[in-house]
Amino acid sequence: MHGWAVAAVSGLAIIALVILRITSCRPFRPIWNDLPDVAVALILWLSLALLTQRPASSALLWVVLAAGLLLADHTKRAVLREPIVFADASELLLVFTHPRFYLPYVHPAIFYGIGGLLVGATALLFSIEPPAMPGDPALSRLVGALLLIVPIAAYFWRPSLNVMARVIRLLRPSGDSVEDARTLGMLGSFAAHTVCSRQERPARQAACRFGSVSVPPDKPPVVLVQAESFFDIGRLDPALPSPLTEFQACRDQAWRHGRLDVDSWGANTTRSEFAAISGATPADLGLDRFNPYYSFARRPLDTLAARMRQAGYLTVCVHPYDRRFYGRHKVMPNLGFDHFIGGEAFESRRGELVPDEVLGDWINDFIARETRPVFLFAITVANHGPWSARAETDSPFAPMLGGYLDSLMGTDRMIGQLAGSRWLNEDGGIFALYGDHQPSLPVLMNDGAHIGASTDYFILDRTRPAGPRHDIRVDQLGRELAGCLMNHTPLPRAVAGR
Repeated sequence: MHGWAVAAVSGLAIIALVILRITSCRPFRPIWNDLPDVAVALILWLSLALLTQRPASSALLWVVLAAGLLLADHTKRAVLREPIVFADASELLLVFTHPRFYLPYVHPAIFYGIGGLLVGATALLFSIEPPAMPGDPALSRLVGALLLIVPIAAYFWRPSLNVMARVIRLLRPSGDSVEDARTLGMLGSFAAHTVCSRQERPARQAACRFGSVSVPPDKPPVVLVQAESFFDIGRLDPALPSPLTEFQACRDQAWRHGRLDVDSWGANTTRSEFAAISGATPADLGLDRFNPYYSFARRPLDTLAARMRQAGYLTVCVHPYDRRFYGRHKVMPNLGFDHFIGGEAFESRRGELVPDEVLGDWINDFIARETRPVFLFAITVANHGPWSARAETDSPFAPMLGGYLDSLMGTDRMIGQLAGSRWLNEDGGIFALYGDHQPSLPVLMNDGAHIGASTDYFILDRTRPAGPRHDIRVDQLGRELAGCLMNHTPLPRAVAGR
């Protein structure tokens, strides 16, 4: 290797290490905390350098990727109050296929300007750097390929995976993304969490049990709605009149209602989504709690939907967006749904967010046409950020909430559509709704509004009297809904109609 290449690689290695230290939020950590990061980075650099025969270009590429990791981590901490985790690798492609959910939170000058410049410089260096690795090029490339193939093969072979996990646990990873990034480094924690999560996943999947569900003979329609970025804004200032009149009416008449403790803030919809249907707690999921759809839900599981299907219900999940987003088209059948319906049913253009009122009409029409008893899980998307700075809705809450208030009012109108439906009021149905997480808004950042990170829920059954406030965790919601169904009293008209 030429002298200039040695100097370049050495300098770039120091820059990469500094970047990784900053990303882990511990720039002055002891040198032994760098060892997991260094080990992973060294393997990645050496394999690429041997494959391409260009050590300096390979080092620059990994520095650029480290800088991208730093940008992603900084953005996620600023917007979502948590660091990048290993499961976020599944979202890398989504940045380009669904940019409206990601790129608005990064300044264009940084993403396109500086990012484009670094990528261009790396490509230029690859084109002009002469091959400089010692030894036979063919043998070097074989060694470089083996440096990647062997760890990957060991990861997918259960006996070697068990050995890898035992070795990694000697480093005492805590499972906490913030702490492990500080002690193992960002790359080290990614590697540790990736291996340990795969090693323990089968046992955790086998232990995922929702439990039995009893249904009444009349099998009333049951609709569960996960409302995007929804919470009761009246909590921000109880002295102000809340514009969420439909939500308030349902809450006041609900058999169960209250605060809902969720495991995310600002995003990570799939966490609440999976918890409500499966009844699994973050402790049950282990490291898969960061994104249950990444790998955990890629096999059939015992869930509320699966139990409802066993009890004779037609189980339907509807999400009026790209059905492949977060791999839901593969996950929902494993969660027990007979049908998963995406944006194709709403004639929406690519990237368009279907209004909640349109979804509400679709739900009512679907149940009216269906002759079988229906359990329907709806996942709204219209209230997804980012939102405009100013609201068109005239409300005292408008100055603090901006355009979020406008889309939230659409959710409230959808609640009114479902609450006034025939399937609920004449057929004796059950209607439950909850918020997946609070929105990422400045007024809520770091609990600036002093209301915590919880959302709100209700379970409305016209055959049951209104109950007092009952705060629960999101993983308890499915079982609360099952409890309501088990003790459901058919309406006389519903019995006669059947």
